[in-house]
Amino acid sequence: MAKSKIISITGVTNNEAKQQFENLKKMVLPEMLLDRLNSDTLKQDNKLKTALESFFSGIELLNLLGNRVKKLKVNKELFPDNEQSMLKEVDNELKIMAKTLTASYTSKEKQFSDALTSALLIGYHTGAHDMRVNLEKHAERGFQKGVLDTQAGGIKTAAKTDSLKSLILEMANYLDSVGDYGKLSKKILAQAIHPVIYDFYIKNKELECFHIFKRCEDTEAYIKNHLHKPKLISEKGKAYPIKLSQLLKKKYNTAEIRNKLK
Repeated sequence: MAKSKIISITGVTNNEAKQQFENLKKMVLPEMLLDRLNSDTLKQDNKLKTALESFFSGIELLNLLGNRVKKLKVNKELFPDNEQSMLKEVDNELKIMAKTLTASYTSKEKQFSDALTSALLIGYHTGAHDMRVNLEKHAERGFQKGVLDTQAGGIKTAAKTDSLKSLILEMANYLDSVGDYGKLSKKILAQAIHPVIYDFYIKNKELECFHIFKRCEDTEAYIKNHLHKPKLISEKGKAYPIKLSQLLKKKYNTAEIRNKLK
């Protein structure tokens, strides 16, 4: 068999690349990384591809997963004695699936439902296990900088809009409880809230919470997407957004809005 090769990865030394390839042996389905790793071994012996292309693909895939998990169970790091792990969850659901498929059910629908539940959980836990193994090999250097730091930045960026989202919901709740001015909908609420917030935004673009507005083509749609369905039940016709906007302007002056968007 040809010697396996791994594509070069920016910022990763040869020794680290070798360690990364060793970590593939801890995965249940390393074939899923073929688009990222130029492994001759995996390409020549792609059992996942063979299973998926077989006539009884589901059964073959279960057999493949069972054999892979059985081999990995000897690794106490992946299959610890006194604590749970994702690999243990896969092993447990595979056993449940085997019993489900051979059991006598009075309802075929119930048997199908139980089998489907196990199948989904097997897929979830297998993916979680492989992701953990795959992420561990990136824990140093490149992954920290390229993924973890990027995700952290995304979380921080999202947090900047929390005050804006809170104000949108507060305004909507106010309109939903201030009185019966007609039937409400998310669209009507957004049409009422938008001019109040947008007028403030035009004069205060420097606030961090408005960074999303600078990249958003439809700010009214952004507001609508962050609203809940109104609870008010009215026998009247549709409420007028202009009237509702007037109520908001009386309730929320410039100083009040600025204080809430700090």
